Amino acid sequence: MGDTLRKRTSLLTAALLASGLAPLTVAAPASAATAKYADDFNGDGYRDLALGDRTATVAGKKEAGAVVVVWGTAHGPDPAKRSVITQNTPYIAGTAETNDFFGAKITPADVNEDGYGDLVVTAPGEDDGSYRGTFTILWGSKSGLTQGTSFRSPGCKACGFAKDVAVGDFTADGKPDVVAITDDYIYVLRGPFTKSGSRGPASNLDPIDGEDIKPDLVVSGKVTKDGTADFAVLGYDSGTWTNRAWFYRGGSGGPVKPLRKIGLPGDSGLVDASATIADFDKDGYGDLAVGFARAGRGGTVRVFKGTSQGPGTTGTSFTQATTGVPGTPESADSFGYDVSAADTNGDGYPDLAVGVPGEVIGDNMFRAGAVTVLRGGSSGLTGKNARQYDTGTPGVEGDPADENDAWLGASVLLRDFDRDGRAELVASAWEIGRLHFLPGTASGPTGTGSTLFTPQSLGLGDRSSFGAALPD
Repeated sequence: MGDTLRKRTSLLTAALLASGLAPLTVAAPASAATAKYADDFNGDGYRDLALGDRTATVAGKKEAGAVVVVWGTAHGPDPAKRSVITQNTPYIAGTAETNDFFGAKITPADVNEDGYGDLVVTAPGEDDGSYRGTFTILWGSKSGLTQGTSFRSPGCKACGFAKDVAVGDFTADGKPDVVAITDDYIYVLRGPFTKSGSRGPASNLDPIDGEDIKPDLVVSGKVTKDGTADFAVLGYDSGTWTNRAWFYRGGSGGPVKPLRKIGLPGDSGLVDASATIADFDKDGYGDLAVGFARAGRGGTVRVFKGTSQGPGTTGTSFTQATTGVPGTPESADSFGYDVSAADTNGDGYPDLAVGVPGEVIGDNMFRAGAVTVLRGGSSGLTGKNARQYDTGTPGVEGDPADENDAWLGASVLLRDFDRDGRAELVASAWEIGRLHFLPGTASGPTGTGSTLFTPQSLGLGDRSSFGAALPD
């Protein structure tokens, strides 16, 4: 799969805009190339960087929400070329209202398979008086994201619809589908999705064998070798008082009920959890990596190896006590708060970026935050050659002495923006309004030549913070 997809449950808060700003359009070739990259929204062959902020104030409406797109170039995302999209933007469905939370989750995918990446944006607070919660598909084109179509719950009316979403062809019919979870339900909305608002039929997969599932997040990818997209729902089983992952295998008859039920740490819901699917050992099976920021002492990441039947039920754990992993486990580290996977050094194996936003830097920089990158290889993920990145890393802009409560690593993303075969590391320090962009090299991300994005550099005014919800 071209993109590894990741999810997280804790939504970052920041204020992007005092009012709606008109989007900028970026020219692209007359005919778009095949959508090789799900996040190439204008078809110019370069990935674009999307940022979501559910708490943005728009035209005086607090927490209406917004999305910012920094358009890709041969040298990576260029802050001088950006678009700001809200529900007040022309041709975008809906109206910016208080507590819509537009941009809470953003997921790139070529939903209508026209060669341009699209962006699925959730607005779990949207309320039309009858239904609560929507997701909007921002449609890609040679002029960028210039149209948005809203889709609401196919059943329940006040159930937290679009709490999280995942996209993939789960029905093997060649049309991308959307899985949208609520506080109590797992909906599969079949494609095709159209700009006019039509879609295929929907079905509810919950309950499962009488279990009382409380979904928290959903993540998709190709786990088995049958070529069809699969997905896993992570959440709380109130019947057994345990956290679990339920794996659904895609197929021509639609997703089948879980072949695997995977026990997860904790017993009171997946607070501050994250997940991604990637083939870390390149054996053809996607592995499920789950971050548990509150598990154990300081957090942990557990990797469940992929098999022909889905992820294994016994995972391998990584903490800051794992051999080779930088740092020392401390109660407030939040190791695993967010995760993202891609090949950072060009060896062909996906690596895993792990957010550690509670990490203490230096003698007393409390919650300054950091990101740890674990290396993939023929034996899967390992602590060997793992590296930590923070504002003390040479070349990374920022003074560790000013980083108290910065929360660097609260949201992380690995993507190859400049097409050199090595993924760059994007990491937010949302509390102080910074987004760090570290280039990829043959030895992994480096602070040398890194870029700092701020609200000011993106033309968003003088603000202390800005959106850090990175794509799923």
